Amino acid sequence: MNMDPNTNDEKLHNDKLLRSKEKCQKLVLIVCSVFFTFVFLEIGMRIWINNFAGERRFLKYASLKQLEKKYSNIKPRWSVHRYLGHYPTPDFKKGENKHNSLGYRADEIAIPKPEGQFRIVCLGGSTTYTTSIENYQLSYPNLLEKELHERGFKNINVVNAGVGAYTSWESLINFELRALDLQPDMIIIYHSVNDILARLVWPPNAYKGDNSGSAFATSMTMPNILEYSTLMRYLMIRLDIVEPHAHLERSLKKPPETNYANTFYHQYVENRYPDGIFKQVSAEKMLMTNKPEYFRRNIENIIAIAQYRNIDTVIATFAYCSDFADNPVVTCEEFASSYDQMNQVLKSLSEKTHVNLFDFAKSFLKDKIYFTDGIHVNIDGAKLKAKMFADYLIDKELLPK
Repeated sequence: MNMDPNTNDEKLHNDKLLRSKEKCQKLVLIVCSVFFTFVFLEIGMRIWINNFAGERRFLKYASLKQLEKKYSNIKPRWSVHRYLGHYPTPDFKKGENKHNSLGYRADEIAIPKPEGQFRIVCLGGSTTYTTSIENYQLSYPNLLEKELHERGFKNINVVNAGVGAYTSWESLINFELRALDLQPDMIIIYHSVNDILARLVWPPNAYKGDNSGSAFATSMTMPNILEYSTLMRYLMIRLDIVEPHAHLERSLKKPPETNYANTFYHQYVENRYPDGIFKQVSAEKMLMTNKPEYFRRNIENIIAIAQYRNIDTVIATFAYCSDFADNPVVTCEEFASSYDQMNQVLKSLSEKTHVNLFDFAKSFLKDKIYFTDGIHVNIDGAKLKAKMFADYLIDKELLPK
């Protein structure tokens, strides 16, 4: 029996349409499954981040809006500053940490300075702010004041003018525009690691006197659309594609494309170094090319301003502990040689300007029990640090009797 060719063609056409329809249905099913799975996971992640994640994880994975909502009644730790990029938020208070009304991690400071009071201002970065200790009274400058009071120097006032992520660039401006208003009789300068990180820039012309090749001030806004999703943001942070919204670098101090400090850090932690830019130019070459000339100049300028205003100056060499394998800034050879180089700069400046040098790096015990990460001291480290600075100031007779 012969079939009608038209009927056969029609059947083939119908079969083709049916297969196409089945493929479309499967595709729709897959898309819907992926979509609803994503929605389910997204809802689950939002419930977790808002209700069950501890504070450390919340700070790491929360979005800017989630941070603002949870801490709407708490001022942020850092605020935008016209010339400094960021500085400690005045009247900030969270738990046992606080800033006074002038934006220093200390109790209120009497202005003008009371007659007969000898005021010491400690300049530096997070190692002076003592970031790893939440109680402001246990930061090393506050403990230094307590130590001196207990030894009979009741008229001493010590101000913690350290700020997280500050380099010698910011401390120079901080001293000129803020700390001088406190009428200090002495300043203590403690810098190194942040200035080393600021030298990890490339090409060489990115290494500038204004530090613009390493960082520039910014204001935090909600970023690319993927980071609006808690799930996607979590994955991107876990994979080191983006930094947490709570990080200072995301909120107030954004690194430009010429800054490779974070790249170096992550590659070392993940055992990928050298990769990317570092296959062409090693971190060692960057540090050898970008010599600490601006570090020298900034510290020298702070000293010059202080000497012009009859303010005593103590510069201290930088101490670290290399027993923290997960922190490349204390374990890798590139940084070890750079710390020595920076400390030599401080020693030569002391000889040139005749200011006091406390070789803290030589004196401080490089024991892991005093550090949290090899750079920042814990409570025991802060107490020892305060005691050693007190010993130095008293032994050198730098305080009024």
